[in-house]
Amino acid sequence: MGDLIDALPVGQRTLSGDGILQSEMASRRHAVAWNNLLGVNAVKDRLLAWALLALRVGSLDRTATAVSRLALIEGPPGTGKTTLARSLAAPLSRLVGSPVQVISFAAHEAMSGEHGRTQREVHRILTEAVPGLAGAEPTVLVLDEVEALAMPRGKVSLEANPVDVHRTTDAAITALDHLADECPDVVTVMTTNFPDLVDSALRSRSDIAITVPLPTREAIEAILRSTLMAWGEEFRDLKAVAEDPSVAGVANELATAGLDARQSRKFVLDVLSADIALASAPGQLTAGHLLQAAEIRRDTR
Repeated sequence: MGDLIDALPVGQRTLSGDGILQSEMASRRHAVAWNNLLGVNAVKDRLLAWALLALRVGSLDRTATAVSRLALIEGPPGTGKTTLARSLAAPLSRLVGSPVQVISFAAHEAMSGEHGRTQREVHRILTEAVPGLAGAEPTVLVLDEVEALAMPRGKVSLEANPVDVHRTTDAAITALDHLADECPDVVTVMTTNFPDLVDSALRSRSDIAITVPLPTREAIEAILRSTLMAWGEEFRDLKAVAEDPSVAGVANELATAGLDARQSRKFVLDVLSADIALASAPGQLTAGHLLQAAEIRRDTR
């Protein structure tokens, strides 16, 4: 990935006129984020292989190939689902030979309490705004928190507005079908923390459904060492801590405590910011400090 990072631009984000969509070209930031996703190599390989194939068969009859160019990434919060989806454009750029665009759509931003407005907005965004931004460029559309757009229609509570929920889900599914038919250069990656809240019709349309689990002990150890090395760019003594064998014991305690990937990467910050002396001189952090904090985290989970 080193050559890829050097070849990609620094990156610039642009917003659509309504602010609901965010568009940017694959950049070094995406490549770095992809590299920093540790312990999920099998997930990354599967997602990347699917995206490459989905783009390559864009000109073929979708009813014959059954390729909808839709992927669903599910799993607990903090496991890197959104980062996976948004940073996919970086390695995909290398494989397709040109920069890939990323369009992010925060589904909850389209929700409205006004009767009928949500489904109209969802339809407009997916059938007009996204194709307009994508053009003919290879594009990854990221639908974060997709359950907000496609709740399971058979489980809708009467406390909600079941008619609006049905119509919004229908609008989202119809619009995604339209996108797959009319925009062969767009692959859509959906994320959810609540797989049971995704409508079954949308799930069945997905080419792949990938579950990102909580990190293993080995993954947490890799995350901790990576984080310490990053801190070491400013506080050089922390690079030695990153190589300390005791970090494996820290990872074991954090895995027992059930930390997710985001919490594991934030753990160094948590330990440093809990002590004014360490906050004043982060280079004084030791593996012993980390282990003590990890044992407390385990006991108070």
